[in-house]
Amino acid sequence: MVAGKINSNNPNSQSLFENPFVKTLSIAVLMGVFLVDMGLGLFEIFSTKSSPLPSAFVLMIFAVMFIGGMVFYERQGLDTMSSLIGGVLAGFGLSFVFVSLVGGVQFALGGGISNNIGWEQVISAVAACMIAGVIMLKALSYKLQNHFY
Repeated sequence: MVAGKINSNNPNSQSLFENPFVKTLSIAVLMGVFLVDMGLGLFEIFSTKSSPLPSAFVLMIFAVMFIGGMVFYERQGLDTMSSLIGGVLAGFGLSFVFVSLVGGVQFALGGGISNNIGWEQVISAVAACMIAGVIMLKALSYKLQNHFY
């Protein structure tokens, strides 16, 4: 047996993440936690009426995402103006996601879940987001599968 390998010497054995149940469940849990954390972050931002990050960090995040998005869209063959617009949209979108995620973590670490919402509601929200996430993934994969034939 080779040190550092996860799977066994059996060539017919399947890695844990090759199992479709484990793969779908792990994606659903990550999507559920991610979406609920963003929701808690928005709750934190609107209740405190302030950003969880300093403006300089938000601007830096936007700049990095803008440049990355612009380069990505240029590599996909878009003209300069379209890649600039795509970079702006990517910068705004990913900055919004990052700021709301940080706000959600601050809300949770600050005791907001125990004091304001309650763990039962948060767990129910994660479960609902897991279900919605799997439905969206399956619908999207079905739509893309039929689109490319």
